[in-house]
Amino acid sequence: MSPPASLSHSARFENSQPRTDISSTFSDTVKLEVTRLSGAERWNCSTTDPEFAHVVAQEDSQLISLKVQYWIQAGLFPFSLKAAINCIQLCPTCHATYGCFNDPRWVFLPMDLDFFIRYELEHQQRRAQADPPSSRIVPTVKDYRDHLTSKGLVANDAIGELYRGYYLKNFLCGGRLSLDQLRDLTTPKPWHGHPLAAIRQGIAILGSARCYALGRTKIDELTTLRDLYFNDKNLIDAKLFALYHLPPAENKRKRSDEESDHHEKKPKLTTNADNGGTVQDVGNSQDARHLGSQADVSGPVGVQADMYTSTEWVLGPSATGNDAINRFAPVLQSTDVTWLLR
Repeated sequence: MSPPASLSHSARFENSQPRTDISSTFSDTVKLEVTRLSGAERWNCSTTDPEFAHVVAQEDSQLISLKVQYWIQAGLFPFSLKAAINCIQLCPTCHATYGCFNDPRWVFLPMDLDFFIRYELEHQQRRAQADPPSSRIVPTVKDYRDHLTSKGLVANDAIGELYRGYYLKNFLCGGRLSLDQLRDLTTPKPWHGHPLAAIRQGIAILGSARCYALGRTKIDELTTLRDLYFNDKNLIDAKLFALYHLPPAENKRKRSDEESDHHEKKPKLTTNADNGGTVQDVGNSQDARHLGSQADVSGPVGVQADMYTSTEWVLGPSATGNDAINRFAPVLQSTDVTWLLR
């Protein structure tokens, strides 16, 4: 089932957050080449009004850093960001939701991520055995296409490889598309570009609260790739590695010391006979009194009193003058707080 015609009139500014790049940064030659390879349709929703979007944005701060070009340093981007293999045609709405780096709502990924996991594992073994160690080699466009061809998923003369789109938010047409329409839009389809460009955004969305829309299997595959690509001592600053990566024996001893300190400092507990024998923290008696009086406290309309936890009060409604003195006397005696109370 095809998406409704109203998709072709998606509002350019439906997404209020700024994109990380603009299509005008591609040369006319690159745009013509992308059109030759992919046709005139938009890759995701087949609408009009195309934009030539960077798959890896030029303003990606994790990539174009003044100090370390991290992905390039890791040997993961053997291509120019201005090349056709880093370009995809999207409608303005899909471009905005993909290019919004802080909160992407749509991504596209190679259909077979397991191929890239196995490829990296094999090459890590080869790099470890080489003397001197060799640099990383990642699958090329042809490598991924040959893999899919061997499985009978694409033809020998195919221009692109199979990728699938993933919606992290149901945003097209205000979320009114049917399930069948969404299935149609997310059916795997060919794209001519470099697979690591698409994988870059997939790994980035692991830091988004929306990533769980992908499903557990896809999240696990992306997490595995992230660990394989970046859990590398050579990519970590030597001082930071020495600071945080303790030897196993020392790390175990440090945890043991911390646990011992925690048990020694743990406040004593006492039973409050007036509260049905419940255990109360002596060091938090003010909170205990507040909890006992919550039934008498009325909150905003429609909000139950038990939603107000003890941590929301500094001095609750049952606090006394002595509570205030005991709590703040040490601060008033040791600090000039005049400027704090202005």
